[in-house]
Amino acid sequence: MGRKEEPLVKYYEDAEHFAELMNGWLYAGHRVLTSEQVHTRNIRYTGKTGKGRATRYRSRYRDIVKYVDGLHIRLVMGTEIQTYIDYAMTVRMMDYDAVDYTEQMEEIRHSRESVPKENPLSVLRKTDRLTPILNLVLYLGEKPWDAENHLHGILDMEKVPEQLRTYIPDYNIKVLDIRRMPDERLLEFPDDIACMFLIIKYEKDASMLRTVMQGISAFRNMGEDAYDTVWHFVSDRRMLEQSIHMEKENGGVNMCKAIDDIYAEGKAEGKAGEIGIIRRMYERNMKTKAAAELLGFSDSYIMRIYSMFRDYPEENDMQIAARSL
Repeated sequence: MGRKEEPLVKYYEDAEHFAELMNGWLYAGHRVLTSEQVHTRNIRYTGKTGKGRATRYRSRYRDIVKYVDGLHIRLVMGTEIQTYIDYAMTVRMMDYDAVDYTEQMEEIRHSRESVPKENPLSVLRKTDRLTPILNLVLYLGEKPWDAENHLHGILDMEKVPEQLRTYIPDYNIKVLDIRRMPDERLLEFPDDIACMFLIIKYEKDASMLRTVMQGISAFRNMGEDAYDTVWHFVSDRRMLEQSIHMEKENGGVNMCKAIDDIYAEGKAEGKAGEIGIIRRMYERNMKTKAAAELLGFSDSYIMRIYSMFRDYPEENDMQIAARSL
């Protein structure tokens, strides 16, 4: 896990946020899980193989792992947050599962005072059951997820006869590729998470984000912790600056206002170069008509920019660009 994912990991370590993520992902936004059902599980898996000098230990990490109670089955949910494509993800998840199930068997063994009489070589009794594991990959990268989502997809089956392939176990993983998900699917998540995912999806396209936000009331009252998480993730200095002067409603952040301001600033940054060229012509006393013909602008536009130079001599190109929008 890299540093870029850390704000999201911290956010979803919270039981309430984790439950909301699972409700959006697994239950299409229906409030099935609550924070009371979510319990922290150790994210470091240490497995032991061999005995004596041949003993080997191996450790595996998962970004977020929780026990979830209150269902017909008890799940261990591990959410791998990725910003890059791991083409070995299926094998990596299999390894996590093997270590986890082995650890569960060790817990059962240590909880007993004696080994099973019916089979002293077996850690488990016939009636013992292990907790099922559900692995989910939350992918946030800019490139489309193109790794195989099942084990057979990365096995070289070319020389394996067709009739034998069904004997080779397969293993599947579930991936949520945020930037490729339809907006309608992302809006099935609880409000703050839906807003967070849409901001990440459109972080490179402020114009499209503004369009998407128009019909979504949740953007007008986004939780501060969700806002802080997403601006840390996208690493946008303008969102950081907006967080200092943010407009709040009922304790939340008005993201529509923040994105509008960021969009306007982005347009001004793009226009500042154009204003700089016009300024040089103004300083050389070039007439508006000549400047307009040379640059391909209308006379009225050049006259308006010239008048701004006269009226606001202390302002730089960026400030004049913002005024001209």
